Amino acid sequence: MRKLLKEKVTVDFIKTSFGNILEWYDFAIYGLFAVQISSNFFPSNSKFLSLLMVFLTFAVGFVARPFGSIIFGQIGDKLGKHYAVNLSIWCMAIPTSIIGFLPSYHVIGIFAPILLVLLRICQGISAGGQFSGLITIAVDSKSSNKQFLVSLIYAISVVGGFCASFIGLITVTVVNHFSDGADFITSLSWRIPFILSGVFFLIYLKLKPDFSKHGEASANSFKLITIFKQQPHEMISVSLLSATTNTIYYILFTYLITYLQIHLQFSKSEAFTVMNIILFISIFMYIFFGYYAGKSNYRLKIAQVTSLIIGLGTLLLPFSPLHFWVGMIGLLVMVTAFCATIAYTTSLFAEIFDKKYRMTACSVGFSIGVTISGFSPLMAEILSRISIFGLPCFIVFICFIMLFSLRMIKQTDGYKLANV
Repeated sequence: MRKLLKEKVTVDFIKTSFGNILEWYDFAIYGLFAVQISSNFFPSNSKFLSLLMVFLTFAVGFVARPFGSIIFGQIGDKLGKHYAVNLSIWCMAIPTSIIGFLPSYHVIGIFAPILLVLLRICQGISAGGQFSGLITIAVDSKSSNKQFLVSLIYAISVVGGFCASFIGLITVTVVNHFSDGADFITSLSWRIPFILSGVFFLIYLKLKPDFSKHGEASANSFKLITIFKQQPHEMISVSLLSATTNTIYYILFTYLITYLQIHLQFSKSEAFTVMNIILFISIFMYIFFGYYAGKSNYRLKIAQVTSLIIGLGTLLLPFSPLHFWVGMIGLLVMVTAFCATIAYTTSLFAEIFDKKYRMTACSVGFSIGVTISGFSPLMAEILSRISIFGLPCFIVFICFIMLFSLRMIKQTDGYKLANV
């Protein structure tokens, strides 16, 4: 693994992926501070209704992603993938910083949630091309282990989530210590992490990201409908796999902190601590499984097994109030199995498509699935209100759909690797 990390293509890819830290930091802080945002932008006599409105606004950003995938996918295939990926970072960082300064409902009334929704749409459009663009760059690279590069994308994205959770823990602790009950002082616990996004953006600019255009427009001339006509089966299977894997991702790394506080009676500090632990562990799990995924000839078969283990692990989570470590063991099993599933499957999002329109196809298929998964925190909260076992049952259901999507990919014409 050390030799692989020293490869020039790996070093260059890590530098290119730095923007992914910023991208997922920005997306993570919204979910991590859902409870606080609900009281500032969607005040209501019902905390449940306010929280649902926050998660609905969270989902709005995902509805915008397919539009971003078309825009940045075409830019990537025709003007250069690095250019498209780095351009999308600007569209994510600026709206995120603005959210930190956005006046609350008590100050500007209905305009507060309206502006929040508009900024979430801008975030969603930018996210539509960034992550899938990196997947395509990894698959098209000359690396000796492309699955390892793809796993690095997730590891780097979790670094962004970890930074959000760690900074969130610090700001919550410090603000609570000095807060005198004033609304403005209390709101700093969530506003500061949003504003700090601007600092990360400046660091990103210091790295001088690649904005060169490759002039591939004439060679890669195609219409969007061509992808759906030539590879419809691949598009459906990739969209399903994206929907299921990202549903688990957003439940684990976005909704879980709300679930721990609201339904398992964890304190805010305890919930952030648990989040930091699983985020930190997952960084190394992605890299570990990614390294071995590139050496395996049975990636889909292994992924099918690990997807079942995800469901088994989540069944232990509701028992946390009875015995803390039973729930935490279930959570660790779930996180480990999920990291393995991601490592063995994510490169497929680009691999099974024709290279001529690979970034656009990967971006559109990935974003269709992510759009569906954007509603997962909303669904998870509704089901958790119905029963403490609502969330585990939902995840088990998603795991079975994931199994189905993996079987579909195995049957696609575009996927030619042997022994899968």
